[in-house]
Amino acid sequence: MTAEISPYLAPFVKMASDGRLGWDVVVLAGRGISAYASAQLWMLRDGKASGDPLRLADAIEEFGLVVEKASDLWSDYDDGKMSEADLLVQLDAVVRQLEAWPGDDPDGAADES
Repeated sequence: MTAEISPYLAPFVKMASDGRLGWDVVVLAGRGISAYASAQLWMLRDGKASGDPLRLADAIEEFGLVVEKASDLWSDYDDGKMSEADLLVQLDAVVRQLEAWPGDDPDGAADES
């Protein structure tokens, strides 16, 4: 039995395994996979247990918007609409957003400053 990969995770997997891309993009894609997995664990373990369903819903919506950017980047690159250099710069921004996602906040609270 083969499980289907999440459409949000798929762009990172495709980037990490595409032979056209250099190692810098592959490393970023790997970081994206790791950040995606960490966010999923946070949602399941901490987010649901937080007792604040509105905060969780907002966080999930924010997360979805960020991972959709990765999908758009992959589509643009794969369709020849974006250079590898542009992909690298924009993917770096997406991965940094994922890595800084609220699930990494040890207190479970959004920054109010």
